Amino acid sequence: MSCRDTIHLICMYLEGKLSPGVQVEIERHLHSCPDCRLVLDAATTTLDRYFGPTKLTPDSQAA
Repeated sequence: MSCRDTIHLICMYLEGKLSPGVQVEIERHLHSCPDCRLVLDAATTTLDRYFGPTKLTPDSQAA
């Protein structure tokens, strides 16, 4: 999965709205891409601030 695809799907990923296959692809990409992890952290912080804690946390997908 490319950075562009990952970033495009980050909010849906955090909301648990993706198929299991796509979720796994995003997690693989996040494991190897520090830039997309920064985007994930920023999205998580923003969603937490405005909507409360999200389903997934950055720590839970680091495996």
